[in-house]
Amino acid sequence: MYEKYSGLPDTTKSTRQSGSRPADRSDGRPVRASSAQMEYYQAPNRSASQATAKRASARKAKARKRKMILGGMSLGFLALVVVALVVLVKSCSGPAVVDLENGTFRNGVAINGMDVSGKTVDEVRPQLESNESTFLERIAITLSSTELNASITGADMNAATNLNEIIEQALAGGANQSYFTTVSIDEAALATRIDAINQTSSKPPVDASATMDFSSSGKPTPQYIEGTPGFGLDVASTIELVKQAIAAGQYQTTLTPTLTSIQPSITVADIQANFSEIGKFTTTYDYKGTAEDTEEQRAIIPNRAFNVEKAADKINKNVVKPGDEWSFNDVVGDRNAENGWKEANGIFGGDKLTLQYGGGVCQVSTTLYNALLKAYPYIEIVDRSRHSIPSTYVDMGLDATVDTGHIDFVFKNTSEHPLYIYSYYTNNKMAKSRKRDLTVVIYGKALPEGEEYKTRTVIVSEEPPGPDEIKDSKNLFIGEEKILAEARSKFTVDVYIDHYVNGNVIEENFRYTDVYPGNPLRKQVGIKPTPTPEPSPTPPATPNP
Repeated sequence: MYEKYSGLPDTTKSTRQSGSRPADRSDGRPVRASSAQMEYYQAPNRSASQATAKRASARKAKARKRKMILGGMSLGFLALVVVALVVLVKSCSGPAVVDLENGTFRNGVAINGMDVSGKTVDEVRPQLESNESTFLERIAITLSSTELNASITGADMNAATNLNEIIEQALAGGANQSYFTTVSIDEAALATRIDAINQTSSKPPVDASATMDFSSSGKPTPQYIEGTPGFGLDVASTIELVKQAIAAGQYQTTLTPTLTSIQPSITVADIQANFSEIGKFTTTYDYKGTAEDTEEQRAIIPNRAFNVEKAADKINKNVVKPGDEWSFNDVVGDRNAENGWKEANGIFGGDKLTLQYGGGVCQVSTTLYNALLKAYPYIEIVDRSRHSIPSTYVDMGLDATVDTGHIDFVFKNTSEHPLYIYSYYTNNKMAKSRKRDLTVVIYGKALPEGEEYKTRTVIVSEEPPGPDEIKDSKNLFIGEEKILAEARSKFTVDVYIDHYVNGNVIEENFRYTDVYPGNPLRKQVGIKPTPTPEPSPTPPATPNP
C-alpha cells in the first residue's frame, strides 16, 4: 500500500494528534468545515467495515457517559430523600415541646375563629373559655313529634370540648392555620335524660274496661269500653340520633324520635271471657223516719242514709287486680266533717250508740263482705272484725265493722283475673216511701259450671244479760231516768261457707267463731229533788161596772 502525495498538508492527522474535536451540531453530528477554511488531501482507501466499527465505538462511549451522569444524579436524589426521611422520623419520634407559659402563637393563627396571633396562652385562654362556655350553653337538641316535645341541653349531656388540646396544637403548629374544637358528650348522662323524657312524656296504654249501666231499674247492665294504645320513646335509637347530630355539628336542631307503640294488656275480649257475676248481696236501710220514731230519730235517719250512699259511691267501680289487697278505709277515706260526712248513730264503748261522723258506713262494708263470700275461692280475708253489738241488717257472724284509723276491712284477690266491685241502691219494693236496698255485685272469672258458695251461721250458745246496772244521777230529777245501754244477750256463733255443686252440698267449710259479748241494762235514775212550784200571785179584783 502506498499514499499518493498530493502536495497538500495532512490536516486530518494533525487534528487527531492535538486531541481537539470539531464542534458538534445540535443534533450530535460533527459540523463540517467550509472549503475556505480547510485543506483537503486524498485519504488512504480504508475498508467500509473499519469505518463502521469506529462509529459504533463512538456511540457506545457517549451512551456510557450519559449513564454515568444519570446514575450520579439518581444517587444524589436518593441521598436527599434519605436525609428528609431521617429528619421526618426524628421529628415524629416524640411530641413537640410546647411552652404553655411563655410561648406565643404564630401569625395568622385562629382558634374557633378568634385571632390569637402573637399572643400567649394566658392572654387568650379566658376569652376562649368564655366563648366555649357560651357555646355549650346554647346547645339545644329538640325532640319533636305529634305526641311529644322535649329539649336536651348541653348540660343534660355533660357536653365538653377539647379546648386545651386545640390550644397546644395551635401553639405548636405553623403560621396561618385555623383550629376548631370538637364537642364530646357523656352517653350515660344523655341516656338518663332521654329516659326521664320517656317517663314524663310517654303515654301509658289504657286497658279495656267494663262498667255498669244502672239506668234501668234494678239490675246493672255491663258496658264494655275498648282500650287505647300508648306510646313511648325508643330510648336506644333516640340516643344514636342525638349522637349523630352532635357528630355532624348540629348543635341547635330538631329531631323526630322513633316512638314505640304500647298496646293495652287487657282487651274487651279478655274482659268478656273473665267477666261474670260471681257474688251478690243486698241489705236494706231506712232513709226516712215514721210517725212512730222520735223527733231525734227522724233527724238522724236521713243522715245515716246519706253516709251509706256516699260510701257505696266510693267503692263502686273499683277494680282489684290479681294479687292486690283492697282496703275499705283507704278507698272510702276518713269519716269527718271536713270530708263531707254527716253525724248518725254509731257504736261507742261496745254497748251504746252515739252520734258519729260517717255513722252507718259499716252497712256498706258488711254488704261488700257478704258479696265477696259468694266468690269464696277467689278471695282471702286479710282483716275483718265483728261489731260488739249484732247488726240488724245481717245475720250474726256475717258483719264487718270499720272505724276511721282504727278498724279496717281488707281482702286480697287470690285469683288470676281482676275482680270488679259494683254497688248501687234502689227503692225497696215493699216500703218504697221510706226504705232503700243497697246491693253490691262482684264480677270476675265465672265459677265452674254448677258450682256456688253459700254462707251458713250456727248459734252455738246464748247467755242472758246479767243484772241491771243502775246508777243515781244528780243531773236527773227524781222520777227521771236515762238508758245508757240496752240489755243484750251474749251470743256465740259459728260461720260456715258451704260448697254446692248442682244444688247439693259437697263440702262444709267452717270459717270462724264470733262471740258477741252482750251486756246488762245500764241506766241512770234521777235523785235531784223536784223543785216546789211557786204559787201564782192572786189577780186583783175586777171593779164592778
